[in-house]
Amino acid sequence: MSTRARILIALFVLLLLSAVYLWFFGFQTIFVVGARYLARKIPVVTLAPAQLIDLSTSQSPGKKLSYFGYEFEVPWSDVDDAKTKLIGDNKELIVFQSGNSLSVWHGSPRAFVNSLLSNDKIDPSTVRRLYGDEALSSDFALYRTILETTPEKITPFMSRQDAVSRAILLIVKGTILPKGTKSGVLAVSAGEFSGFQFGRPQNQFGEVSLRLFSDSSSLNFIFYQKPGSPTVISQPDINRVLRTLHKAPTQSVPKS
Repeated sequence: MSTRARILIALFVLLLLSAVYLWFFGFQTIFVVGARYLARKIPVVTLAPAQLIDLSTSQSPGKKLSYFGYEFEVPWSDVDDAKTKLIGDNKELIVFQSGNSLSVWHGSPRAFVNSLLSNDKIDPSTVRRLYGDEALSSDFALYRTILETTPEKITPFMSRQDAVSRAILLIVKGTILPKGTKSGVLAVSAGEFSGFQFGRPQNQFGEVSLRLFSDSSSLNFIFYQKPGSPTVISQPDINRVLRTLHKAPTQSVPKS
């Protein structure tokens, strides 16, 4: 067989294999390339939740606070009552004399899932087919599904449906991550709550966010570190809130 014939056969085989690949995996490959592009533009989408290793709790003299039916302790006693205020009916802004602040948001237990399923631009049956009932069973489950999705989990060899569903999750992930997330995402728990910590203390944005979910409620804590403040917010300080969070005792009305 001549050299020219061998070259032509090799080219034919290469074209045939390329055609087969594109037929079976071309669609998925487009999403792989898109995921890598998104990771370059928004690097935080590459982060998956890690376990919180520093479990120490600040023992500094602090203050017990109570909002929206829950109590917790902060390791600071310098609350500036003049600046602390309720915003709307579900957010409390707590300001400290150090210049730092803590905001507490209260929400319903399935607000995120319900907002997704009630969107008139999205067919609920399609959402359930793509992600399954388990991912939509709670806000925590949906957040976990989104946060555990990374560009590396989109491959050319998965089904087309899986490629589409994970690509959508990756896009959503890039839009819901708060400031400070670049420094890490941590899985945390607090009493009846499970959730995530977005960012580590002393990150460049000065914000650390906790999103916590239970069967009956959801809470979002945002710690803000004011530049130049003499009080530096640490992980043990944040852990103080996590370890002491619980439902406020129900006060009984005395009988007359």
